This record gives sequence, C-alpha cells and structure tokens, in this order.
Amino acid sequence: MSSAEEYLSSLDERSVWVFTKQETDFDEAYNATRLFSEITNFEDINIEQYFAEHHYEYDVETDRHRILVIPQMYGLLTKTPFYQRGVQYNKEKVTAVFDCLEKNSGNQEIYNQIKTEQLLKLKIHAIIDTANNNSDYHILPVTFIYEVLKKLQLKYGINEISIDHLYTYVMTCKSYDQLDDAVEYIKDNAPVSEYVSKYKGLSRVLVSIKKNTNLFLFLGDKISINPVFDNYFYNHFFLKYDLEELNEVLYRDVDYSYFLYNVQGFNINLIDEPKVAEELIQEMPRKFGEIIETETSDEENDDNYIEKVDDINESNVNTDVAKGASRIAPVQIAATEISKKYKRNPLLGKIAIQNAYYCCEVDPLHKTFISAKTKKNFMEAHHLVPVKYQQDVWKVHGINVDCVENIVSLCPTCHRAFHNGTKEVKREYIKRIFDKILPRYMSIDFNISIEDIYKYYNC
Repeated sequence: MSSAEEYLSSLDERSVWVFTKQETDFDEAYNATRLFSEITNFEDINIEQYFAEHHYEYDVETDRHRILVIPQMYGLLTKTPFYQRGVQYNKEKVTAVFDCLEKNSGNQEIYNQIKTEQLLKLKIHAIIDTANNNSDYHILPVTFIYEVLKKLQLKYGINEISIDHLYTYVMTCKSYDQLDDAVEYIKDNAPVSEYVSKYKGLSRVLVSIKKNTNLFLFLGDKISINPVFDNYFYNHFFLKYDLEELNEVLYRDVDYSYFLYNVQGFNINLIDEPKVAEELIQEMPRKFGEIIETETSDEENDDNYIEKVDDINESNVNTDVAKGASRIAPVQIAATEISKKYKRNPLLGKIAIQNAYYCCEVDPLHKTFISAKTKKNFMEAHHLVPVKYQQDVWKVHGINVDCVENIVSLCPTCHRAFHNGTKEVKREYIKRIFDKILPRYMSIDFNISIEDIYKYYNC
C-alpha cells in the first residue's frame, strides 16, 4: 500500500469517475426512450428535429435529442461503443429492459425494482464519457461506494465520511484492488486532493445515485449508508451475489452489454422503504452463471446457453457491440484440478445466428421447427473452437474464442453431431464448417489449423 501522499501525487484533474453533465433522472430517461421507440422510419427522419417537436408529448423536459445518452447509460437504449465520443442514434435499439418496463406499465413495484437494478449495474468505463477518461476504469460505482462505507462501519465504527474524501479516495479508484487502500486512507483522515473542486464539476455520479435511489444519506458535506436500507441491501444483495466475480465477468463491453440490457432479476427496491423486517440470508453467495453460462466439460452443457440465445429478441440487438470481442483477454472464473470454467455470452450466439439468417451452416437446407420465441427456424449457437480451451488458445493466438467469428449457427441435429458423433463424423463436420469459417478467422488474424481443431475434439 502506497502512502496517501504518493496516491495524491498520482492524481490529476481528470482522475475522477467522469460522468455526463446532463440530467441523470431515470424517469426522464425512460420517457425519452418511449419517445424514441415510436420512431419507425430512421432512414427518413431527423431525430434531432423529431425530439424538438414531440418531447412534450412524453413529459421529456428538454427538446434536445442528446438526452438519449442517459437512456443509454441506464441500459434502456443500446450504445456502441459504450464510452467513445460520437453516436448514430438511428443505429440503436431499445433493450429488453425497456421492453419489460413497457410490458409492466403501471406496476410501480416492478418499475422501482428495475430502476434500482439498472442503477446497481452502472459501470465506470461503460458510462458516458466523451473524453474517454474512463477507458481503464472497471468499477460498479453504487456497490463500490457501499462497500467502502460498509467496511469503515464494520471495521472501524466510522458511520459517515466527508464528500471530499469520497471524491479523493473512492471516486478515483480504477479497480476493486484499490478498495482496501481507500478504506485505510479515509480511516486515517488523509488529506483531500487539490482537485476536489474540479472533480465535483466533472462527475455526476453522486447526483445520479441521489436522484434515483435512497441507499445513501447526504447530509451537508457528509455521506453515509441510509440505515433504513442498510440491512435490507446488505442481506439481499451484497451477501447474495459474488461481486468480485461479477466485476471480472463484465470486463468486455460485449459481456457488459448483455448484462445491462437484460433484466437479471435482482428484485431489490432501493426507492421504497422495506416493508418487512429482514433476516440474514444463510446461503452461499450467488454466482452469476445465470447471466452468462459456463462451459465445463467435454460435452457442453448447452441447454441453458441455447435457451438464453433463443430468448434474445433480435429487435433489441445492435450487432456493432460484437466488434473487437476476440481481442479482449478471457477471464477464467473458476478452476479446479480437473476443470476450468469460462463464460459464454448468449448475445454473441444470437448475432452469429442472425448473421447466418437462421440457417444451418453445415447445410442451409436443413429444416428444424419454428421457435415460439423468434418465429423463425430454430438454430443453436456452437463455438467451433470450444470455450473450455480458451486459455490455451489465448496464449498461442491472442484470440478470445467467445467471439462471433468463432460461433456457427447449427440445426440441433448437426449440433449434436459435433458433440456425440463418432470421430469420423466429427472430422467430417469440422471440415465442412472450417472451410466456411476460415475467412472469419482470417479477418481477426486467427491462424489456427484444422488439425489443431481436430485435437480439441479428440478426433
């Protein structure tokens, strides 16, 4: 741990979590998304003019279409890429989270739960920063602030801290590795940064949290955990989920987008006062396998992954988010002497199937059945180079195999052949797919041989 003086000397006037200066009210963002969702002729319409003419119909106070960056931040509207300057709104789509809010229109309890969930899912690096200041900041701000305050409370009996210390030692952190150091600096009442006044002008993180949740109390120049929500949040979210794993899983933008744009079912409401006395939940921390499935054995446990791929509504998918996924180092989330586990992102599987026009890439004439969810030919996504060999491939080729270029669309029969066929059958199917997928591999400089792939399938 470096000294507080050394840490302060490492900061500059833009070290804070830079956050959009626009209005950050979730309700306003939802209304703006409702307005956006009514636009059907993107090719012929001027979105800026449309907003100026229709914003009042949806109780959107501003007539500027740039308000759409706030729905993007809250996961109501897609944004690609997440944190870079410049957007083309006519390419974006409303998300499954927005669809859920619309489906449950009028249900305030569900609305507040989803609103809370989206605030908890905010991530520094993915939020709106037109200067790209946050590109190497990987923190979920609400839970990070809570954990710092909770550790100060439990370890040192400190129940509140100054906003200046929060800006200096918490809202300048880039990773969870810095959390304990931040606690120690604040505990020791270390000096605040000379840039604090600038930080307050650059970041609206606290404004967003204060406007949209009641998890914290802001009294004068102090912040503390709201005691009304403390035990409720601690027991029903903080102890329930493995936040360290979550942070690792969401390192790639494409993985974070799937997480942000789909309802994860946290079932936490940090807006309305809890109605019942809460008891400590006696259970193991919940893993985030339900967000992105893992691949763990010689025969993939595909059922949950396939179902999640089929569940994704293609009208919510912006395919641009998949760009560059092959170049982000894979994160191993679990390991034992006999197995390794890696994440698979269902969104990438959906994009691969879309790219194949819901046809089997072994033979486009293969027919299956019509999916009840997509109303199209049912297909399954398959990683030609299996994800369980992720780390080996990364070391040799520098490729993350959970990428669209490595995923093929297969009918269920052909998919089973890759896993359950004889060695001769597997080699035949691999050869047919490899010839088709080779141009994709070349586009990402993936120079793997078919012989290497045969080895992965033990054939």
